[in-house]
Amino acid sequence: MKKLSLVASLTLLSSTSVFADSNSIDEAFKNGKVSGDISAHYETWDRNGGEKDSGFSTPSIGLRFETDTFKGFSAAVGFRGNTQTSEEHNSDYEDTMMNNGDVTEAFIQYDNDIFTLKAGRQEMDLEWLGDYNDGVIAVLKAIPYTTLTAGYTNRQAEITLDTHDDFHRFENKKGDDSAGFVIDGKIEPLKGLVFNPYFYTADDIADYYGLKATYDNDLYGFTAHYAQTNEDNPNGSNDKDGDILNLEARLNIADVNFTLGYIKTDSEGGIGSLDTLGDNIDPTEELTDAVYGVDAQSYYLGVGYTFKDLELSALYTHTEHDNDNSKQVDDKELTLAAGYSITDHLGAEVIYTDSNIDKNSDLNEGKDYSKFVANLVYTF
Repeated sequence: MKKLSLVASLTLLSSTSVFADSNSIDEAFKNGKVSGDISAHYETWDRNGGEKDSGFSTPSIGLRFETDTFKGFSAAVGFRGNTQTSEEHNSDYEDTMMNNGDVTEAFIQYDNDIFTLKAGRQEMDLEWLGDYNDGVIAVLKAIPYTTLTAGYTNRQAEITLDTHDDFHRFENKKGDDSAGFVIDGKIEPLKGLVFNPYFYTADDIADYYGLKATYDNDLYGFTAHYAQTNEDNPNGSNDKDGDILNLEARLNIADVNFTLGYIKTDSEGGIGSLDTLGDNIDPTEELTDAVYGVDAQSYYLGVGYTFKDLELSALYTHTEHDNDNSKQVDDKELTLAAGYSITDHLGAEVIYTDSNIDKNSDLNEGKDYSKFVANLVYTF
C-alpha cells in the first residue's frame, strides 16, 4: 500500500529503454536517452489534538540521462528538484522536504552475460537496503537459476515526490561514520518459487541475516520471511538483538487481488536496528514505528481491484505492541487509494489514511490522525 504502483510504474515505463551497443564513446552519448517526470504533490494531516496539523504542496521535476552501451559500459546521471507552492503553517514544507534539489544518480555500469557492476550514486532496492545510495552493486548471473548480489553503501538519501532528504553518511553507535555491506542471493529452483537468503553488516551497528521464501502463480502466492540481528555494543551499550517474522498469503481472482498477512517482532528487542538502511516488510503508510516496535504483532488485510486504467485498493492493519512503559497498546490503520492512468504518460493518484491510535500509545501522543495525499505525474 505504501508503494502504490501507478506513479512508480509510469516512471519506470518512461525510463526503460532497449539499447543497441554503440561503436564508439561519442556514439554512445549521441544515442543516449533522456527521461523524467513533471509532477505535483499535495498532502494534509489532521492529527486530532496530538502533534500540530500540517500540510503542503510542491511541484517536482525529475530528469535522467543514460548513455547507450559501448563494449558493455554505460553511464547515467539523474536529478530531482522540488519547490514549495503552499503550506498550512510555517515550516510544514521544510520539516519534510529538507532539500530542494539533488543529484540522485551518477554511476558507471559494466554489463555482460556473466555479471553486472555498477559504481556510483544509484537507486538500490534490496530487502533491507533502499533509496538512493553512494556505493557499488555487483550482480553475478553465471549460476543457473541463481542471482548473487553484493553491495556496499556509505551514504544514503530518501528522495521521492513527498520526501527529499539530504545525502548523509551512516552513523554507528560510537558516533562515527559507518558503511553497510550486503550479500543477497535469489535462487529459483522452480518457476514462481524463489528462496532469498541474505547477510548484511554495518560496522559498530549490527549484523543482519535472514531468509525469505516466496511462491507466486497466476492464482495465488505465499511469503514466509524471517530475519534476525546481532547488535554490536561498543562503549558498553546494551542494545538487544531483534528479529522479525512475516507470513503473507495472496489470492488473485479475475481483476481482484486479496492479501492477508502477519508480522511478529522480538518481545524484547523489536527489530533492533534492522531498518537502518531501508525496509520492505511494513505494508502501512504511517504505522512503521508500531509494526517494528517491541513485542509487536500486526495483522493486515488488503484488497485491490483493477478495471482498465483504474486501480483501487484498501489496506487495514491492526498492531499490538509495547509502549515506552512496556504496556501493550493497540494501533490501527485503514488506507484507501485510487490511481488512474489518464494517458500512457499521465497519471493521478489519491491516498487517504485514517489511523486509530490507542490513548496509551507513543504514536502522535496517543491521538487519532488522518492524512490525505494527491499526486499528478507526467512522465516522458
